[in-house]
Amino acid sequence: MVLKLDDFRADGGVHPGWEEVFRFLEAQDVTATIGVIGEGLEEPRQEAVDWLLARDARGHELWNHGYCHCRSGEGTAHVREFRGRSLAEQQAAIARTQYLGERMLGITFSTFGAPYNSTDANTARVLADRDDVRVWMYKDTSEEAAPSRKSPLPRIAAVNIEYPVHIPDFESFRAGYAAHRDEPVLVIQGHPRSWVDDPARMEEFRRIVMFLKAQGARFVTPTEAVREREAASSANDPAAAREAGR
Repeated sequence: MVLKLDDFRADGGVHPGWEEVFRFLEAQDVTATIGVIGEGLEEPRQEAVDWLLARDARGHELWNHGYCHCRSGEGTAHVREFRGRSLAEQQAAIARTQYLGERMLGITFSTFGAPYNSTDANTARVLADRDDVRVWMYKDTSEEAAPSRKSPLPRIAAVNIEYPVHIPDFESFRAGYAAHRDEPVLVIQGHPRSWVDDPARMEEFRRIVMFLKAQGARFVTPTEAVREREAASSANDPAAAREAGR
């Protein structure tokens, strides 16, 4: 299981939702991920930097969640940060967030996940030119339309934390999990900032995590999930194993 937790902005300090979620996860010895918005690293608050670095030190993965998390227009003119914007704009957004991660946190983000999970062929072209980003969570463009050599961690819409977005729902999750529990990796998405003001939402999230622990699920980072998948593939392919050993 990969817990894909979105929308951390370091310029606003540490939102109580993030604090409460990670107090719970760390008490349960559960690994998760934090999607960092690049714009928030332009002038981050020190307590947010310290908190992120402490989470990294605990084994949680910080990842590139775009620069502005912005969108504009409606209908056919609807544009999102990584869908409908030019190649140069998308290059700048990813590059700036990578730069700020290294400058402000000393961390090279090895995983990318787009705001709104919206991408296009330009996104694939941008990532193809970056060796530092290895994993792409929730790539929503087909390989035929936008081939990519990045390691994908796909989205299974039926298996999530929130139904709808921002509202954790244990029973809906359990039904989706029952239908897809044989998948080698499940990536489930949530937004901790949206849970803290409603105790019922946080409780539903806790129920999901405790259920998964009872099922024997293993919580890993995106980088770990891909590394294990590639190792298993090499073990089953002698030629690939020989190439990896060179």
